[in-house]
Amino acid sequence: MKQHAGWWYTGILGLLLVTIVLAMMVGTTWLGIAQIFRAVTRPASSDFTTVFTLRVPRILSSLICGGSLAVAGALFQAVFRNPIADPSILGVSAAANFFKLGGALLLPAMWGRNWFFALGGGLVALAILTSGRALADPYRLIIVGVALDATFVGLQQLLSSGATQISSSTFNGMTWSETTVLLILGVIGLIGALLIAPWANYLKLTDTALSHVGVPVSVIRWSLLLLGMYLAVSVTAVVGAIPFVGIVVPNIARRLVGHDYQTVLPFSMLAGAWLMLAADTLGRTVISPSEISAATMMAIIGGPFVILLLQRGRGFYGMSTR
Repeated sequence: MKQHAGWWYTGILGLLLVTIVLAMMVGTTWLGIAQIFRAVTRPASSDFTTVFTLRVPRILSSLICGGSLAVAGALFQAVFRNPIADPSILGVSAAANFFKLGGALLLPAMWGRNWFFALGGGLVALAILTSGRALADPYRLIIVGVALDATFVGLQQLLSSGATQISSSTFNGMTWSETTVLLILGVIGLIGALLIAPWANYLKLTDTALSHVGVPVSVIRWSLLLLGMYLAVSVTAVVGAIPFVGIVVPNIARRLVGHDYQTVLPFSMLAGAWLMLAADTLGRTVISPSEISAATMMAIIGGPFVILLLQRGRGFYGMSTR
């Protein structure tokens, strides 16, 4: 851990708390601190309905989705040793979204349909990514991932009569039932990621070095991959595909708190939660009463970040991005 990592943790926690309060206040109807306090203490008030029926589910959903996507990105980057490996770039989110839509058309009455079909899509994408020679070449991996993403986005547009992937990815109208599902799936995945964070550190070494000390490389790699896929799919199944969170946050986290995944993953979880909530809050206020979806906001933020990352050619475990 870097010497000043503790300060960065304190800073992100402070930002998170401030943004949560702001997210409760802003919207079509502005609420002051006194009104929020009244909502907490008077369940019969109209402010209670505004805060706890409309805004709190949206806030919680943003937090868990942001944390899940950021950690998923960090896990993918550890496995692929690539700073721009991310579920949205590699086609995992697009595949999950396409399969979710297909499930809605084929089995509209099936219980848990979205999650199970999205999981199937994520597994298909992982199978394609890990077959052939893509794993051995970080550049080939990204090309395959981009092609995979474009393929599934195109297929999705065919099924949805031109509805775009990004426009449907929003936290608007999130209910408590949807939020509860997100919380359960997300908390399980995030706890699992924190528990196996030390495993990600092993992948900084070469496969040869790991095999010499008896580390089960394949078990570690597939455990991290499947967990990252699970986190990304859990988000996509409920709110749709949201790009770039898994690229932006882990890269910043490594610069601030170091390369030890026992600090990178928890910091990414907090920073991802903050970034997603900030993006969603900004998106629903800048053109109020209309709003910009969280996915569109993240595309605006994340696209330039990825371009800058590639143009500056920063390395990752000794691998140049050029």
